[in-house]
Amino acid sequence: MTTITTLKLDYDNNGRIFTVYPTLIFDEHEMVMIDCGYPGHLPKIQELALMQGIDLKRLTKIIVTHNDIDHMGALGAFKREYPHIEIIASHLQAQYISGEQTTIRLQLAQHAYKQAQPHRRSALKKLIDILTSVETVSVDQRVSDQQVIDAVGGLKIIYTPGHLPGHISVYHMESRSLIAGDALVSEFGKLEIAHQKSNLDSDLARKSARSLAQLDIQAVYCYHGGKYTGNIKEELNSL
Repeated sequence: MTTITTLKLDYDNNGRIFTVYPTLIFDEHEMVMIDCGYPGHLPKIQELALMQGIDLKRLTKIIVTHNDIDHMGALGAFKREYPHIEIIASHLQAQYISGEQTTIRLQLAQHAYKQAQPHRRSALKKLIDILTSVETVSVDQRVSDQQVIDAVGGLKIIYTPGHLPGHISVYHMESRSLIAGDALVSEFGKLEIAHQKSNLDSDLARKSARSLAQLDIQAVYCYHGGKYTGNIKEELNSL
């Protein structure tokens, strides 16, 4: 029997508490995590898992939906702690996660710094330092749109670009659940696309989100907002 659960991961950002929800899917053979938190989050994630009776030593795969720091910041620590795990990402995102290409967020920050007035450069320099501090990790498997990973009841890769190029969501075929990454967020009891300022292309993000209505989805697991089981198809079509 396959189990899906989220880990409610609270963290402090300049005095404000935020929450993200890494997802675990596991059966008697394998355990897959989808996205893994900020740098330094590994001990807290281990603690949260143990509170649910889950030993992360059983972890076999981590799927990274995209290379934003809150989704892959702890990836290097996970790989050192559990060197047997397989890291999975889309072909395009793998270039950024592995360090083969400079991330788009960092490119934009560096360009903004060059163009900025002196009074704005301190904040931009801090952002650049944060982005350059993210540890790169080799990607073991680079996946394509509609590719199925034969594990934990079947994981279908769904390309959902817009938030970032190469962003993926994961459809768990056995339970008909969607692990959305940042393709969707759950806010105020409804589904939305991620905030416009965080999307590289909000029109494309909206198109990607609407395309998910073609799937038979019984539950959506949002990295920002957690599990959602409302009128999913209607809400996706209305985005």
